[in-house]
Amino acid sequence: MSDYPEIFRLIKRGEDQQLDFKQHISSPAKIARTIVSFANTDGGMIVVGIDDQGEIIGIDVPQEKFMLIKAAKRFCDPPIFLHFKVLTVKKTAVLIAEVKKSKGIEHQALDEKGNWLPYIRVKDQSIVVPGLEDQKLADKHNLDPIPILMEQHKSLVNYLEENESISIKEYMKIMNISYSVASRSLKELVENGVLEAEEFQNIPVYYLKPPAV
Repeated sequence: MSDYPEIFRLIKRGEDQQLDFKQHISSPAKIARTIVSFANTDGGMIVVGIDDQGEIIGIDVPQEKFMLIKAAKRFCDPPIFLHFKVLTVKKTAVLIAEVKKSKGIEHQALDEKGNWLPYIRVKDQSIVVPGLEDQKLADKHNLDPIPILMEQHKSLVNYLEENESISIKEYMKIMNISYSVASRSLKELVENGVLEAEEFQNIPVYYLKPPAV
């Protein structure tokens, strides 16, 4: 029996906060960042065997599963357990790796420089927790912690899904943080491609960046 209806629903849905497509797994270290971001946010699924145009290309299931398990065990700290499911269309296999949501920001993955960092999922992107460098600087100088947490950024995304835009002062009020922290946080989200910024009457205003077509 063909699993095409289920695969078609995933392709039609497209990549989002809980869904990521891969043609194949070429680097355990890179896919570990996606695994960690799902675990640290709302959970999600990695679908292997579908290209960027939504075409089913087929894979070597044992090899792809090996790469994903290697990523989850060796390149995620602490290790993350994956649930696997294989779907087939005309004898062409697609592998789904499901990542369960953790209780909080519990996991880290290696960045390009070999540093262990916590990643979160925002829309269809896996990004380092914004404000992390400022937090490290604060820790180094024994300053008060900077309250840039995953839940705050999830609240921001939820706010922007219901409202067209947000200003720094509005963000300050919602999150109960200082102007400098709010400004840095929003700028980092712009740099990470999550938000877009415009000026309205000389005041920066921030919007959710539309997903790539």
